[in-house]
Amino acid sequence: MTPKIYTHDTEVDVVHKYNSIEIKGWINQLKYIDSEIDKLLNLFANSVHDREIPENILVLFSKRKEANKKLYETVMSYSNTYSKAAECDDIQCDIAYLSEYERLRKSYQYHISKYQRLKDTLYDQAKQKF
Repeated sequence: MTPKIYTHDTEVDVVHKYNSIEIKGWINQLKYIDSEIDKLLNLFANSVHDREIPENILVLFSKRKEANKKLYETVMSYSNTYSKAAECDDIQCDIAYLSEYERLRKSYQYHISKYQRLKDTLYDQAKQKF
């Protein structure tokens, strides 16, 4: 359910609504990454003649999958509390929610960046096998 933005909403209300939408996008992407890791490793194993995934690749993807799970749990927990941001009645409350949102946004972006580099590593290894 996408929050509706009304003309009488304050700028802070609008920011909270957009942030809620973005958080839902993060959750969907983190769920996708969890399943994509398994699919990529399976595809890699099936594409090489010995069907062996190098141990270093397995370790790196295992660590990234665990980091993904932890971030997913953190974002889910925050998402559940962020819905209360609309109930804020002072600026300190809004700032607290927005500060935590910004911290999570940076964590999410860092995580995605590391995951993309890890996928590039897998692709490079696969190219070398051919």
